[in-house]
Amino acid sequence: MARKKRQRPQHRRNVDAPLEQVSQPRVDQPAEAVADPAGDLGWEHDPVPETSCGGAPLDMIFPAGKMMSVRLGFGELFATERKRPIREGWGYTVELPAVVDLLQKIEDGQVAAADARDLLLQAADVLYDPFRCWEAEDPGELRAACAQTGGCSLCEQHRGWFEALLEGADERWRRLQNPRDYPFAVGRQGIHTTSCAVVGRESPDHYARPTGDAYTRALNAYSHTVDPHSDRDEFEGSSAYPRFEALTTQEAHAWIATRTGPKGGRNFKRCRRCAPAL
Repeated sequence: MARKKRQRPQHRRNVDAPLEQVSQPRVDQPAEAVADPAGDLGWEHDPVPETSCGGAPLDMIFPAGKMMSVRLGFGELFATERKRPIREGWGYTVELPAVVDLLQKIEDGQVAAADARDLLLQAADVLYDPFRCWEAEDPGELRAACAQTGGCSLCEQHRGWFEALLEGADERWRRLQNPRDYPFAVGRQGIHTTSCAVVGRESPDHYARPTGDAYTRALNAYSHTVDPHSDRDEFEGSSAYPRFEALTTQEAHAWIATRTGPKGGRNFKRCRRCAPAL
């Protein structure tokens, strides 16, 4: 007698099935180690944790119920056999028990396979920023994608730095245009007069704060080429921003005083070309 094939209930595909990010419990004290026979052999084992740990937990919500606190990680496994964009799952890991439970729910007809796939892809997108996945992206490809879409996570991360750079550039440019009130200018190589040829050569011929599309392009260039571990003033297009800081006579004297030792030693250079009268 032929075995009747079980009919699985039909589920409507829920493309917008939500994900809920779960706050991780605080662990005040690590779990204590227990006696292990392997210790007699000279091996050491980490104690089994008593609370969930590792990765980030997400609640996966399906039409027929939830899977609570499914833990995902990033950066441990990169299978070149299945390489694809990071936002499509490459580099992510999912706890194996949750995968087994999810497959069981699919087999039992409780979850549609399409819903499971969509939720896992949404999880990769939700955790992209918290896991700083852009650090694993190809810099050229990441920048090209940013230019195409008009922004990215890295640009948002560096926007505050860029705004601070623009505020400083606006004020430096204003001062450089008024050498009567600000007769001295200081830079990396020391102090000059504001009208010094060195200051003019190393300053832009014209400066205006970028706006609109020009701002988006400038933020893209800054965010994708600046070295966050440096002074943050070396990046593609940095020559378009004024770097010299023009000072009043009183400010110049204060600047010199902070760079002069107790015995009169100077920790700065005085331009030989313009020979500023100090």
